[in-house]
Amino acid sequence: MPDKIKAFWQWFKDHNHAFLFTNEVDDDVKEQLINDLLTELHEYNPSLYFQVGGLPNEDQELIITAEGDFEQFESVERLIAGAPVIENWVFIAFMQPTEGDNTIRYDDVEISRSELWFMPLQSPSDPSSIGIKVCVPGYDDAENRNALDNAVYKMLDTVLGERSFAIDIDYLEIGELPEYPEEYGMIALAELPAYISWKKKKFNK
Repeated sequence: MPDKIKAFWQWFKDHNHAFLFTNEVDDDVKEQLINDLLTELHEYNPSLYFQVGGLPNEDQELIITAEGDFEQFESVERLIAGAPVIENWVFIAFMQPTEGDNTIRYDDVEISRSELWFMPLQSPSDPSSIGIKVCVPGYDDAENRNALDNAVYKMLDTVLGERSFAIDIDYLEIGELPEYPEEYGMIALAELPAYISWKKKKFNK
């Protein structure tokens, strides 16, 4: 495994300049670059994926993700721990939380953070566990509910970060958003990190 880590980073070191300009090349060239990088990453671990990008004139980011698969977290951490210093690059383990409103598109569905709410769920047998029901407008009538579920998972990655979503959330439901969510004790999804912090502090988790 150490040899595979070394081989991946040597390849990236040799080819990194091409990935500094992915927003400036034709779509077919960009697609080929992305495919090449994915092929090299899968030589190390076929269960890992990545995101690459950043703001112009700033260091670019290469994020290695296990897409929430906790069994692959150690593999992500080992790869990032073995990363060399490469000018103009920052290497990050796991998708990180972001602040502010954002929109997630998955297949033919689109959801925004500002329109989602959650209901805390309590477990009588395990009061310290963290369960939530995320509520989405139009969920009951959605034609592609599977895509909508996946969009919610990806939204939770942006709200909590990949690690917190995988480790802190013990139980998750997805359902229809009622007309007046506050009357049902629901909380805006943007407040979920604060709720998790409160719950973990309450039970010393």
